[in-house]
Amino acid sequence: MRVEDRPRRRANLRADGHGHGCTDGCRYRRAHRCTTAEPVVETPTAPTTRPPSGRPALGFSDPVKVTQTVGASPIANFTLSSENAKFRVPEWALDEGVLLTFMIDKKPAKKAKGGAGSVFRLQAQIPPAESFSLVTSNGPKFEVRLPTAKVASPNLAIGVAKKDEKGRDTIEWKVIAPSKVEGDIALFELSEFSDLMLQITSEAPSP
Repeated sequence: MRVEDRPRRRANLRADGHGHGCTDGCRYRRAHRCTTAEPVVETPTAPTTRPPSGRPALGFSDPVKVTQTVGASPIANFTLSSENAKFRVPEWALDEGVLLTFMIDKKPAKKAKGGAGSVFRLQAQIPPAESFSLVTSNGPKFEVRLPTAKVASPNLAIGVAKKDEKGRDTIEWKVIAPSKVEGDIALFELSEFSDLMLQITSEAPSP
């Protein structure tokens, strides 16, 4: 072997790092019985949607207030019969047991601007916590169906209790549009909630 070949082979060894320094163009390839490895391409796994369990939906009803613990399955429907107002928890929206309350707030701290009809409350607690808990859907959104209160273009005002810059209690409102309106019932979708005030309003949706 010529002296000038030695640095070249050492350079190949450092570059390849697979034992004998071979590359696709190595002239000692046959003697070394090398093979060129094909690159491994990993196919990303597509997100899966959990299939329906087939279990019958749960239904809870009261004229004014419904409080019930529900979990991931099955679907749970809360109905306030005096107002024909409904709250729906889709299957697989939750991943643990949550104590939910859906009720009419007969003495609301404040009504929404342009508000019409009753003020409703939607609350969540994850035991053993006694304070309200933020609940976020795992995919399918929570649904609220409320009477339109004869508002021609009903939207939903959502109020959250806050402290103002002086530390005083106040309600911060935002307005969302319905996903659809069926006769005198408007359907709204929520991705998350903790302790909300809900009221139909004629005000335009928030920017």
